Formats: sequence, C-alpha cells, structure tokens
Amino acid sequence: MTPEEYYYKYVRKDNKILHEMRITSLAWMLGCFEQGTIRKRTIVNLIPLSELNTLLEWLEEQERYEECQTVKTVIEKIYESK
Repeated sequence: MTPEEYYYKYVRKDNKILHEMRITSLAWMLGCFEQGTIRKRTIVNLIPLSELNTLLEWLEEQERYEECQTVKTVIEKIYESK
C-alpha cells in the first residue's frame, strides 16, 4: 500500500489519525528548528497558525495535555517570538 492509498483509505476518514500524525511531525519539526536545520520562515509558510490553534483545541477536548505542551511550545517559539 502506498502512502497515498493509506491516506485515502484510513486517514481521510478519521481525523484522529491525521491529528496523531501532525503531533508527531510537530515534535520532530521543533527538534529540527532547535538544532537549526529548518528556518522559522519555512515553518510559518508551511503551517498556518490557525491549524495549530485547531489542533490545540482538539487536544484540549481530548484531555491530552502532554501533546498540548508540544503544540504550545511551537506556537511560542516560532510564531510569537520576536
């Protein structure tokens, strides 16, 4: 099964899988940002702040506060830093 087939068969039907994938990739991306291998401008252009806020709200509804911290750290370090 290709990644595209997996997406259309499983992910598209269930937003929980999509949110799980986003949380994992955000943690990885934050690590890359802290190491200096990805630029702030690249992240801001690829991930809208509104999507992060939506993900944060979903995590709060699910009471998954550990993952909320990851999303909140991304917002603070990348979007709110000056």
